[in-house]
Amino acid sequence: MTDMAVPTQQRSGHKEALSKHEQATVSAICSRVVRVLGLQDCEGLRQDIVIVQSNCPIDLDALAAAPDKVFMDELLTIVDSTDRTTGSLKASFYSRFMLDAPTLTLV
Repeated sequence: MTDMAVPTQQRSGHKEALSKHEQATVSAICSRVVRVLGLQDCEGLRQDIVIVQSNCPIDLDALAAAPDKVFMDELLTIVDSTDRTTGSLKASFYSRFMLDAPTLTLV
């Protein structure tokens, strides 16, 4: 079976379309945040990541594999940069994992 995008779903006023692989990676990211921070709002975090992927895709695999400090800094940036009501990103959003970034150097 190929890693095709699942049908677009309407959720909180914005569209989402993640491949099965992306969905699995987002689940792994959410589980890691719960484990490291004890965060309980997995659905909200998943929604934030979907907003990022819909507006400015990032390398989810690289994020999931990042060292703890980089991982947590990035997740905090994602949460701070999303508007769940509108499904959009704030103008200041930047990620070291952006797919169009010239390099994915971890700092």
